[in-house]
Amino acid sequence: MRILLILALLLSAPVANAQVDVYLADLEALRTFLEKTPSYRTQIRGSKLSAYNELYGQLAADTSADLSSYEQFCRLSKLLSPIRDNHLSLYQTPQFHHFKDSVSTNNYVASEEFQHYPRVELNVDSLKSVLLQKPTDSVEGIYHFGKSYRVGLFRRSDKEYLGVVLDSDVKVWQKGQIAVRLYQTGLGTFKAVYGHPAYKYFILQNNEKLRNQTLLNSQFYAFGALNQYTKHQHQTDYINIPGTSRFELKSVADDVQYLLIRSFQVNSATRQQSQAFYESIKDSLTADNLILDLRNNEGGAPKEMLKYYKLLREYSRKGNLYVLLNNGTLSQAEIFTLKLQKLKNTTTAGQTTKGMLSYGSNYGKREKLPSGQFVLYITDTKNKRAFLKYEERGIDPAIELLPDADWTDQILERIKGRKPVVSSENRPEKG
Repeated sequence: MRILLILALLLSAPVANAQVDVYLADLEALRTFLEKTPSYRTQIRGSKLSAYNELYGQLAADTSADLSSYEQFCRLSKLLSPIRDNHLSLYQTPQFHHFKDSVSTNNYVASEEFQHYPRVELNVDSLKSVLLQKPTDSVEGIYHFGKSYRVGLFRRSDKEYLGVVLDSDVKVWQKGQIAVRLYQTGLGTFKAVYGHPAYKYFILQNNEKLRNQTLLNSQFYAFGALNQYTKHQHQTDYINIPGTSRFELKSVADDVQYLLIRSFQVNSATRQQSQAFYESIKDSLTADNLILDLRNNEGGAPKEMLKYYKLLREYSRKGNLYVLLNNGTLSQAEIFTLKLQKLKNTTTAGQTTKGMLSYGSNYGKREKLPSGQFVLYITDTKNKRAFLKYEERGIDPAIELLPDADWTDQILERIKGRKPVVSSENRPEKG
């Protein structure tokens, strides 16, 4: 028995050493890529550079414990934490072939890879009983991801929380698997590592916020999952904009128009749609009051934004402009918001924006780390230095709207209760 144990240790040593070598190569490459970004060059200087070097040394030395793919990813993610740049992204290389059809999914669920997906060794039912007793305003508790599965979020250490699947109605998530890992950075703010709800690969969310008992940035909309981790179940979502329309102008009251702009992207289809819409409305903003809805505006190019800014700047000289914002208002839409705030007769309302406006990516460049397991989405442009104070924190609205009632209706109620700045009787005539 003793001889067998010695042989097992000797055979496992090369595997462990290989894991360490792979991890260290990825760590070094990740730092090299990050050092080339505008955000690193702007921010990591002086004492911050010394602290960054110390962090790198700690991560390089931390090779004695578990070095599974999950633990490697979590450690690599920490190298992005000191950099305030929410366009930067790190994720595990997706294995979409596991999910191309029901047969592939069933094979994946039966595989050793699935069985070794990160999980906790504890009594999940007992955990659920404990979490049911937590107050609603606690970080800990039971979170629903739509109708797919439920996660129990509990404190693992002083600044770390784990989210464990309590029960699931989908095959790809199993009771006891880890779906969420949060590192607390402030009051209601976190660095988060998620397992993608549909494809199971790891994703870093460098700017997670807990508001209204919901993890706001746990939306994986780029891959079709429109839900968020929330303690609320079966509650109407008034914060995120419903429907799929990108552009719309309509009348919502006798003296109020509603204008929806969800994108400033310049891909061919969106640009053509935006230009046709702009041409159709440029002479149609005629009501005393205009509600501009920028919720879930994904940002885009300055040129696209500026044409709408000029149109609304002209409108604000003669009418009252109300701008709806939420955590999905990001990037170029946030820069748009800062410009609108300076206009006369303009009021912002809703929820604090995402905080993702200081940097950007012209080319959507991705760098794969040497192991091939992980990918870094890098930034290559920087905006005004003044924007940095909004990075991560976001832009606060002048009026915070209630989460349990329609936001357009809330603005209409406010309009009814105030005297218009410019009435239809004294509005300057065109021409």
